[in-house]
Amino acid sequence: MLNKIFLLLIIFLGSLSLKANHSKDSAEVVTALENILSICKNVDFTDSNVLKLGSFYKAAPFIVYRGDDKNRSWKDASDYANEIEKKGVDHICLKINNTVNRDENYRIVGFRMETESEGTWYALKLTYMKNGVQKTAEFAFLKIKGLYLLGDID
Repeated sequence: MLNKIFLLLIIFLGSLSLKANHSKDSAEVVTALENILSICKNVDFTDSNVLKLGSFYKAAPFIVYRGDDKNRSWKDASDYANEIEKKGVDHICLKINNTVNRDENYRIVGFRMETESEGTWYALKLTYMKNGVQKTAEFAFLKIKGLYLLGDID
């Protein structure tokens, strides 16, 4: 009987630990989302680097590299100094600014974790209004080198 109680206690404590990690992950992913939304929306045109490098240079370290280099793909952040990667970062920021960033009252309505070949994805489902119509988007992040980086928007 004591063994059963001990086993149930271990299972219960383990489930609490998983829930705590899930909550911690979701909170950190929300922070990462808010960060990338802010960077894309609030470009400081008095910043000399904006004129020299481009409007969204600050976003690159928060966006997953998805290019041809197999050593970096899905394992590294984008490099804004690389013209191809810069175009990808600009495209993502423009997409963000044309969708969720058009509605300051967007809502996070879901969070899920899913393991795929690239690693564990942390996805936030959002609703927002665009031209009077409610839209839905999912922002998916990968944890790379200790940071949650935006890897996909659906």
